[in-house]
Amino acid sequence: MAENNEAKAAGAQAAPAKPARRRGISNETVGTTRLRFSHVDAKPNGLFVGHLEDVQITKVDIKEDSAGMPSFRGIELSRLVFTFASNDEDKAKRRYQTLSFLPVESNVNTIPDGKEEWKVTRIFNYLKHILDVYVLRGAPMTAEMEDALALPFEDFDEQGEYVSIDPKVVAEGWNKLFENFFNIFNTAKDGAPAWKTKDGKFIPIWIKLIRYIKAGQKGWVEVDRGNLSFPTYPGEGVIEVFVQNTTPTIKLDATREAIKPMNIEKKKTPNLSIPGAVGGVDMGAGVGPVMGSEMGMGSYGFGGGSALAPGEDMPEDIF
Repeated sequence: MAENNEAKAAGAQAAPAKPARRRGISNETVGTTRLRFSHVDAKPNGLFVGHLEDVQITKVDIKEDSAGMPSFRGIELSRLVFTFASNDEDKAKRRYQTLSFLPVESNVNTIPDGKEEWKVTRIFNYLKHILDVYVLRGAPMTAEMEDALALPFEDFDEQGEYVSIDPKVVAEGWNKLFENFFNIFNTAKDGAPAWKTKDGKFIPIWIKLIRYIKAGQKGWVEVDRGNLSFPTYPGEGVIEVFVQNTTPTIKLDATREAIKPMNIEKKKTPNLSIPGAVGGVDMGAGVGPVMGSEMGMGSYGFGGGSALAPGEDMPEDIF
């Protein structure tokens, strides 16, 4: 027995080391920019049909000379990224839209009842909405799930006053929360991803994307530099499982939300405090209520076709 183990160990030592991947052109190389969703791809109700294609955690290093997120400079952050896509069979024709989240800095403004508490709550609200659609489906969260998806630090005392926390502890806390969400979401179906059917197919969903929002006396304001993007807040919902011949509960509010391009006055210095007014960064980056290019690599678009691939029937048992 010992000889066999020694032989196996010797064989393992003799196995050639896997060569490191060199920089160059490979199958992973993206030759062109991914297509964005367009307003012409919307259904008559103003919504889009597609699916959640991928969920990833990437790492971000905030540079020392970065203008934003000063307390996180020099610290590695986790970015939780959801990639949504249209249902085109041909991947080259698919439209894409990303939704991503970064940790939020801890300070006197981001604690409960602080003027920037929304930076924290909108992330929690969005992630809960995604959990409701794909994992919970009307069921309550378990105590274990609530514990795993709670920040492990408290930056306020019993009187609600701010308590300073080391930025590294804050970053690590958010990183852990994102990683826990990722693990729950990727194993929700007996170890399989929550966003796929039992036979491994993508679950078709309704997707709500907007280009402009009406901001009181300021009128129509861009959400993400004129691109289609997810709303800043989930509100009454931004995704919903697609069911054939059934009206979705999520909707586009035509009185204050628009998807078609329009000519509006662009200010040199946009007011970053308007919910949904600007874009270009992840949720949590802390420069105002935004959704952005990180969250919007693509927009919507399904091309006006069926919600399912040609010739494919709606799964009888999605979950």
